[in-house]
Formats: sequence, structure tokens, C-alpha cells
Amino acid sequence: MNLMMRIGPQSVTMDMVARDCGISKRTLYETFPNKHNLISDVINYSQKLYNDKFTQIFEQSSNSFEALMQVYTVAREFIQKTSPVFLTDIKRLYPEVHEEYKAQEVDHMLSLAKVIDKAKEEGLALPGVKCKIAAFLFNSNMKNLHHMQDFPFPEYTATEIFDGAFLNFMRGMATTRGQEIIEDYVQKHLINKEN
Repeated sequence: MNLMMRIGPQSVTMDMVARDCGISKRTLYETFPNKHNLISDVINYSQKLYNDKFTQIFEQSSNSFEALMQVYTVAREFIQKTSPVFLTDIKRLYPEVHEEYKAQEVDHMLSLAKVIDKAKEEGLALPGVKCKIAAFLFNSNMKNLHHMQDFPFPEYTATEIFDGAFLNFMRGMATTRGQEIIEDYVQKHLINKEN
């Protein structure tokens, strides 16, 4: 997965994978009959790992905003180490893998809507926020990150754009107490890391 994220699935060869894993190419082909199977399995496994990680974050967080900020940090790290061609290659070369991901999109939006609803109950999100609409709009913004080549301001990185989209989304629905959680998290985990 790290190799694919770094250089894009199209550029990855079975020789590179075998070498990176420290196994023979024959051993690799015994498990994965072709590159397509390897990439599909790696992406599915990676999604499962991220989903498990996100579940753990939500189970261990003291409130929904703290959980969302931790998920944001994981997603931010993914964006920082992922080549822009990664998603383009997946969509173009492995459309069925891309379709599997798209099929989960509504479930992801419904999960986010539930978290926003919980944030309202906790007094962290404004009572007037329409949870499903907010989740849909957030998802739409995230899809725009896949089209970085269309972004007219080249001085900004994908990470900076993600930061703007996510943090503005959170700040836009937050109560005063929610704002404090967001700003505290940014100070402790983002600003201190970058200095």
C-alpha cells in the first residue's frame, strides 16, 4: 500500500512489490495471481484497517468532536503521503475497485451524519445543523480533493486544501464549546507539530 500511495498503482510492478516485501516473485504470484488482484486486495485490506482505526477512535474518544479531530489527523497523514496519481490510477485502471469505494459512500455519509447528531446532543454542534445535508456537503468537498489539477491556485498543497475544507466545516457547525475543542486540538496537534 505504501508503495502504491507513493508512486501510484500504475507505476508499481510485481517485481517492486516482491523486492519491497523481501519475497520471491514466484511466492508473490502464488498468493496474488496478477497485479489487479494484488491491488484490489491491498485497497480492501487498507480500507478495513482504516475503518477499524476509526471505530477505535470513536470508542475511545470522550466526545464526538475529539473523535472527528483524530479522524482528521489520520486522513491528513494519508493525504500527505499519497501521490496525486493514486486515486486517478485507481479510478482509471481499476474501475470496479473504485465502484466498490463509491458504493460505500452513502454509508460513510450516514455515519458522519450520526456523529454530527451526537455532537448536537453533546452541545458541540449548533442545534440547527441538518446532519445529512452537512455530511453530504462535506463529502462533496472531499471529492473535490480528487481533482487537484483543477484547483486554480498552485501555491497550495493538497494538505493545506484538506485543512481548509475540514477545519472550516467543523468551525461552521460548532458551538462556542465546540470551537474551543477544535482550536485546542489545532494548537496541540497541528501547530506544535509544524513548528
